[in-house]
Parts: sequence; C-alpha cells; structure tokens
Amino acid sequence: MSDVFPFQGHNLEAIVEWGGPFGSTIALLLGLFTLWMLIDAYNSHVENYWYFVILFLFPLGAVLYFLAVKMRAGSWLARPPRAAPLFDRRMSLDELRHRVQRSPTVANRLHLADRLMDKKEFAEAVPHLEGILAVEPHYCQALYSLAECRLGMEQTDQAIELLKRLLDKEPRWSNYKAWQTLVEAYESKSEPALALDACRKLERYMPTLQTKCLLAEHLLANRLNAEAVKLLDDALEDHRFASFGKKLRDWSWSRRATALLREAETGTPAS
Repeated sequence: MSDVFPFQGHNLEAIVEWGGPFGSTIALLLGLFTLWMLIDAYNSHVENYWYFVILFLFPLGAVLYFLAVKMRAGSWLARPPRAAPLFDRRMSLDELRHRVQRSPTVANRLHLADRLMDKKEFAEAVPHLEGILAVEPHYCQALYSLAECRLGMEQTDQAIELLKRLLDKEPRWSNYKAWQTLVEAYESKSEPALALDACRKLERYMPTLQTKCLLAEHLLANRLNAEAVKLLDDALEDHRFASFGKKLRDWSWSRRATALLREAETGTPAS
C-alpha cells in the first residue's frame, strides 16, 4: 500500500509530489471527493466516528467511507433521501409560539414542542403534544415525544404507557427507537426483569451486534451469565465472518461485546 500511496494523513504536499505533473489535479480531486463524502455523511446521519475516519485518514478515509457506506446505500449517484440543508435559519421560540397561536396545526405544534424539549421545558411542551394526539391519537412521533416529556418530568409510569401504545401501533417505528427508550424507562424504575424482557423483544426485531450487547448487559444484570456467554459467542462468531464494511461499522460494538464476554466468563465488570 505504501508504494501506491506513499503519503500519510493530510500531507497534501506529498500527494502533489507523488502525482508528478498531475499532482495538483490529483490533490484537488481527492479534496473534492473527501468534501463530497463529508456532506454525504452529514445528510445520511451516520455514526460520528465516520467524520474522524474521513478527516484524519485523508485520503483513504473517504475511500473507506465510500466503499463501506455509500456503495451499500444503493444508487450512490442519487441524492440522499430527506437530505437536510447544511445551513437553515432556526426560528426563535417566540416565533414558533406565535405560529401555533395563529395556526395550531399538527406541524406547528410539533415543531414548537420539539424546541421546548430541546430547552428541557417539558411541562410547556406537554399540552401541545396532547393537542396533537387529540386530533391524531396514533401519531407515533407525538406519542414518543410525549413519552420523553413524561420521562423528563420523572413521570415514568405514564411514559411507559405511551411507549406501549406506540409499540402496539408500530413496533418498528424510527428504527426501533421506542424499544430502547422503553428499556431505559424500566431501568429508571429499577425493574430489571421488565427491562430484560424489552431487550429480548428488541433483539428479536433487530438482531444487530449493538442490540445483542444491550441484551447481554441486561442478562448480566439479571445474573444470567451462561445465556450471555452463548449470545456473545454467537454474535462475535457472526461478526468474524461478516463483510469488511459491516466489520468496520460494528468495530466499536465488537470491542464492547468482547469486554462483556470477558465479564460474563470471569465475573469482572466490563469497563
């Protein structure tokens, strides 16, 4: 590899020198390609570590991202769905309140509630979300946001009921996000058995290395070490034979799974 790319990091001078008479053009194209991959990572809402890979492993990081993420996303020349603009004017809280007063639509109420939740103003957000649910009782985003408000107000039982309503309607909503929040709600109530049951259901719906690690954590919390060992052994074996892109995406979770396996086998808590 060093014969092909005899430079490291972000040394553009080395790229220019390596490229000979075309060095400047190669450096420019690599820079534009890296910028393209950064914008795609932003629009695709990928894991944060990809930004470090792209920037600090220049130019190979952008190539790795392209192969591991962009190529697997389907038509890589197509514009990403629901791409958010890099710069968007953020309306003030007063402006959002005014919009709701003038036009209390579902969209306006939800936008205001989201901003209030960002500011931890959960009590003020609740009436707006309840107003949405009065019109659309099964609106999943409103159910989830209201559950988050109840959790923020330490009204855990009400939050759990809202999450159950959402999951009864759409268990796969937002990439199973509500399941993870339900697990956290049971944890906050010190209900390890119920949290474990929710983890089992989540892992059946979405059997990824991440959810297996979460399930293993709760198996250990319930002192079911033997089951945790079997689960993690199988998960790490699957990871061993996974594709390169999947291994790269799950690298941090494979380390976590290895640490949890060590804890399950030895009884020494994983860091």
